[in-house]
Amino acid sequence: MARKPYPTDVTDDEWAFVAPYLTLMRE
Repeated sequence: MARKPYPTDVTDDEWAFVAPYLTLMRE
């Protein structure tokens, strides 16, 4: 999974938690 250029740096654990929500919001 390639990281999107968001302004804030997050850890892999945080990405694992928020990635699904970000995907849903983009749709």
